[in-house]
Amino acid sequence: MSGTVVDVTDDTFAEEVVEAPGPVLAVFRAEWSGVCRALDPVLDDVAKEYQDRLVVARLDIDRSPRTPPKYDVTAIPTLYVFKQGNIVATRIGPAGKGNVVELVEPHL
Repeated sequence: MSGTVVDVTDDTFAEEVVEAPGPVLAVFRAEWSGVCRALDPVLDDVAKEYQDRLVVARLDIDRSPRTPPKYDVTAIPTLYVFKQGNIVATRIGPAGKGNVVELVEPHL
């Protein structure tokens, strides 16, 4: 696990997120969204802090429009924790580091 946020696409989402051997925080976002951009430093911190236990993946809904409908993403940012191919936790909307840690900790 890298310690940095991994950008995924429609073509890489299944391999990098769904089929990952460990837990993955998948963030559906858009570059034009101020709320999503504000979340980026939080994601960087979480990726570094949990680098040995969690992958943090980010998908831009405009550049990769096929994946969000498969997971019923209707608002951004949407944060899903995937574990063994299943969504085990969800948060929609703005989030601080405490919110993200609270979301992922039980699944590490």
